[in-house]
Amino acid sequence: RMIGRVSMLGRLGRSGIRSMSTTGLPPLRVSVTGAAGAIGYALVMRIASGEMLGKDQPVILQMLEVPGEGMKKLEGVKMELDDSAFPLLAGTTMTSDPHEAFGDADYALLVGARPRGPGMERKDLLTANAKIFQLQGSALNEVARRSCKTLVVGNPANTNALVAAHNAPDMNPENFMAMTKLDQSRAEGMLAEKYGCNADEIDRMIIWGNHSSTQYPDISHASIKGKWAKSVVDMKWYENEFVPKVQKRGAEIIDVRGASSAASAASAAVDHLNCLHVGSGDKWQSMGVVSHGEYGITPGLYYSVPTICTGDQTYRKIMGIPIDPYSAKKMNTTEKELLEERDGVKSLLGGSFEKIVKPYNVREKLRASMSKEELKTLVETEAKFTFDETVRLRMLENVKSATPKPELTIVNDVLQEGGQPPYTKEIFDLMKGNPMQRKKAAEMYTEVKIKTAVSKLSDAEKTVLRNSVKGKKAFEF
Repeated sequence: RMIGRVSMLGRLGRSGIRSMSTTGLPPLRVSVTGAAGAIGYALVMRIASGEMLGKDQPVILQMLEVPGEGMKKLEGVKMELDDSAFPLLAGTTMTSDPHEAFGDADYALLVGARPRGPGMERKDLLTANAKIFQLQGSALNEVARRSCKTLVVGNPANTNALVAAHNAPDMNPENFMAMTKLDQSRAEGMLAEKYGCNADEIDRMIIWGNHSSTQYPDISHASIKGKWAKSVVDMKWYENEFVPKVQKRGAEIIDVRGASSAASAASAAVDHLNCLHVGSGDKWQSMGVVSHGEYGITPGLYYSVPTICTGDQTYRKIMGIPIDPYSAKKMNTTEKELLEERDGVKSLLGGSFEKIVKPYNVREKLRASMSKEELKTLVETEAKFTFDETVRLRMLENVKSATPKPELTIVNDVLQEGGQPPYTKEIFDLMKGNPMQRKKAAEMYTEVKIKTAVSKLSDAEKTVLRNSVKGKKAFEF
């Protein structure tokens, strides 16, 4: 295998490690597979410019390519990154080893996959690409940060996300996502052109299901320039032209340019993770995420649903949307395709494809050791201890683990996994200070978050957690 090479640009000149950015934020590690391909090439430039994670967030790009010709082309990509002198690019890694590419990754974009050619259906890609994502999921599980957010771009994206997540059993399945933002953008662009408005004047456009020709672009809850879409849109045009055109847009582009979407796919990936990291207010964003049975969708499938991103590196599913019979039929059709794809790759799911993928949290780890009385108590008080809080508590316990970490890594962990405030003014001010002050901020933030999470537990739950190996750390304060 080819040994990865690292280039860090900064105060030491054309080689060496860049010092802390003037923004005061530690760099985030972003892994991109297939980085020398058409999508990857467009993607890394925009990530390095700050368009994905923000104009104040330094990044280290960790780029993966196949040995031989792929690595040769990646040399050229790296040269162009150097020549662009992006202020926020704190370093680059080129490698053909997934374990090196995903090392300590904060974000991973799984782009590299066998491309779909003219006349090729997406289902034909299943076997070949699923094996790629099996290996990459395993590598992420071994070396990426537990908080790593993984966006699958390579097709068939939903099922590739399923395969990757199943092969990363120690990671939160909620943090694996399939990209359907491209489909939403296509739909919004077509509506904007048809009805003479800007794309940003369209909201609540939903893509349900698979990133394929069975996807369902739903305008039932959408607005166009503030008006209900169904009061504006010609429904015959919608059903007979708009829906099929959005569904088959990818194949149409392949027929016209002889290759699959590249620039628009890269743009959608940037937009997706920008929404997740920076936030997009109350605008609805379609994301292929793991189902827990919402809207009657089979649990465990990676199915596109509407979400809201508030900028805390998490998404929240929009729940309780009324579904009319036409929509239900379309949603069932795309679910059926996802079930068929799942069954086609079940040998790569570690024999667990029938298992419902549940939120990865502390309670699930504790259940096996509970007595019936303790379990009953936990179930009765479960509403007090939400999924987000347990994930954050798990991270905070890990921050206090016996293995020492560099202070900036601790700060970065806290910022990435801590979610929403409480931030105190003192913590906020310390975060802008020197390394010792930032370390103090991390410790204070950790204490606040643990106390907040533990305070919501019943006495019985506290006893159970206190007696667990990791849980003891939550009570060190």
